This record gives sequence, structure tokens and C-alpha cells, in this order.
Amino acid sequence: MHKNKTIAGIGMALLLLLFGFGVIHLFVLRFESGDVYPAYSSMRSDPLGTRALYESLANLEKVTVRRNYLLRESISFEPQTTLFYLGASADDFDSVPEAIMEVFDRLTQSGGRLVISFLPVTRKHDKKAPPTTHPEPDAVKPEADTEKKDVSPDKPSGDQSRSAGRSRKKTESPAGENGDRPSKKEAPGPMISIKKHWGLDIAFKEMLPVKDDKHLAIDAASSHRGLPPFISWHSNLYFEQFDDAWQTVYRFDGLPLIVERPYGKGSIVVCADSYFMSNEALLAERHAGLLVWLIGGHTNLVFDEAHLGLYKQPSVAQLIRHYRFHWFFAALAILAVLFVWKSAVHFIPPPTENNLDGAEVVSEKDYTQGLIALLRRNFKGSQIIQVCAGEWAQTYKKNRRIRAATFEHVRGLAESGSTDSKQSRDPVNTYQKISKLIAEE
Repeated sequence: MHKNKTIAGIGMALLLLLFGFGVIHLFVLRFESGDVYPAYSSMRSDPLGTRALYESLANLEKVTVRRNYLLRESISFEPQTTLFYLGASADDFDSVPEAIMEVFDRLTQSGGRLVISFLPVTRKHDKKAPPTTHPEPDAVKPEADTEKKDVSPDKPSGDQSRSAGRSRKKTESPAGENGDRPSKKEAPGPMISIKKHWGLDIAFKEMLPVKDDKHLAIDAASSHRGLPPFISWHSNLYFEQFDDAWQTVYRFDGLPLIVERPYGKGSIVVCADSYFMSNEALLAERHAGLLVWLIGGHTNLVFDEAHLGLYKQPSVAQLIRHYRFHWFFAALAILAVLFVWKSAVHFIPPPTENNLDGAEVVSEKDYTQGLIALLRRNFKGSQIIQVCAGEWAQTYKKNRRIRAATFEHVRGLAESGSTDSKQSRDPVNTYQKISKLIAEE
């Protein structure tokens, strides 16, 4: 019976172990795919993430790359810092809290570079929801630009299309479905208009061609030296400039798509699309020169995750690790295990009981017989008189009524009774002699 219980316990433990392993494996698969993170998060490893960019920059020498999970009001910037603010919502660009704008201004005033990119928008009603995949990358080349600085001299005018070398299905996601990212509301406070503060506004225009109800990618053009002349573009957003300090870096059909301006001691770069920094773009059509230009020669790079809803707040476990209390709790766990082990395991086998139905055994012997049994177990029969005499002498040695000669006489009788041969030994007779002697005192 006991053996069957042991086998059943081992089987149950193995089942629980397999169940726990399966649950952990499912979580690992989910996090490895990256779809638990918002679009264009540096934690996301699927095509919609920017983890490839983050890890590539982290492998560069003399470059420090980190993620920011704190509220933006708590960010501290080191010199030569570039802040990547990727996957922002166009609807949040009209006005922002004053506290956030102060953070951006503090970055640029310290000589830093701010890089903002927006979620790609293909339909006017889904500005808050990025598509589950990017539009078809069968790129359409921009028409000839009338502004001289944006026309490539070796590119003929009127060439309407160029293949990006890839094709892919796209599924649109209405607002509130797969594209939604988790959000955490900022504390209410004064709002600042980006249009008034920076002299820039964002607008929507149907630029992406549609084929079979699928949006195709277009080619954004640039004439800046050191930058790719064309990059694939997947959004219908563009910028309206209200300050001459803004410079157009990439455009399509005369509409600014990537703009830059100096601000304070630093600079600001705003992109109407985030695709060219995604994992998919870095695999299929990476533009290293453009990415290097975005960094701006800085060595401290920060990817902001807080605006995507990924916050890191101090937890009990973090405080325990910070103050090194984990060893204390580990010791408590070990003591608990030892206590359970001690309570469950008997090192001395319990005596076998033959009583039926667990009935309680009640002895008919009284305490006197128990004392006699105890004496028999510890003393020989020949020693009983001598032991009793010794205990009597120890008890009454301070009694003045008993003479010293009596003690010597009793000791002599006890010793003689113990040394007699087994045939002549008579403890009862010796006990009566000693009792008579004591009674005469």
C-alpha cells in the first residue's frame, strides 16, 4: 500500500513538472515572436519591430545603447545622446503635454538629437492603428520634382514606377484591433501645439497606389549626398512646414516625408513613416547610410519604450534583488524544506503494532510495578540491597538522631549481603536486619 502511494506521488510530480514546462515553453515562444510588444518597439523581433536595429547598434564599438522604460519626465540625458522616439501616433502630434516638450527641449539644448517616426497610415480613418503588415513593396517612383534640390540629376522625369524586388500580401487593421498598442495616460497638464512650437504639422494625402484593394509602396527621393537616393515608403502621411529652419531630406511628389532642423544646440528629425527602421526593412532593403545619418554621430543612443506603453516600475522582486535580500529568502526556503522533510521522514522505523483496529492498549499494572520493572532493567538482583542502603545513607546522613556507627553497620550488612554466594544470598533476610537496626535507633 505504501509503495503504491509513493508511485502515485512520483507520477503526479512528473505530470506537474511537464505541465509547468509546457506553460513556460508557450510563454517563451510568444515572447520570441515579439507580437506581445507594440509595433516598432525595440523589444519586438517580428517584421513590425525594430529589435534588429537596436541589437545592431549595440554591437558597435564605443557606442552605448539602452532602452528607456521610465516616464519621459524622469529621463536624464548624457552628452552626445540621440533619442529614438519610434512608432508614434499621428493623432498625438497635434499637441503634446508641456512636460514632454520640456524633455525634448532639454535634450536638444544639451546638444542631443531627437528622432521621431510615426506609424504608417494608409487610410485616413485608421491613423491610430498601424497595419498588421506593411503595404506592398512594389514601389512607385515619384514624379519629377519641380524643386531643384530634390531632383536626382541622373533620373529621367516622368518615370512612374520602380520595383523594390519584393511582393507581399497586406491585411488592413481597423482602429482598435491588432495594431493597437497598450497606452498609459499621461498626467493631465498644459498642452503645447507642435505647429506653434516647432513650426511643423502633419497631414494626410492619398499617395500610395492601390491595386486589388492593396496599397503598394512608393519611392521617397532624396538628393542629399551620402544618403540613398530612393527608399521604400509605406505611409500616406506628409509634413507641412511653417518654419524655414526645416529642411526636407526625403520627399514624394514635392511632399516632405523626412525633415530635419537644428534646434538649440542639437537637432530634430521627424519621419512620416517607420518602415525603413523595421526588422523587415533591415532584412530586405537596409539603408546603412540613412541609419548612420539618423544617429548624427552621437555615441549614446536611447530607444524610448515608455511612449509605447512599456513602463518599468520598481517591484518587490526588484527591491529584494537591489538590497540583496534574496539570500535571506533562500535560507528561509531551505529551512522550510528541511522542516517538511523532518516532519515527513522517520529515521527510526515506528514499532509494529499488532492491536486490532488501532485500539488503545491499556496496561493493568500500576506505577509501583512500573518502578519495579525499571529497577530490574537497570540493577542486578545482588545489587538491590546495596543500592537501597546507599540511597538511605545519602538521605539521612545529616540526621543527628542516627549515629555514625549505625551508618557503618548498615553499609556492612548491605555489602555482606551482596558478596554472599548465590545459594546463600537472602536479600529479604538482609533487608529485615537493616530495618530492625534502624528501628532500634
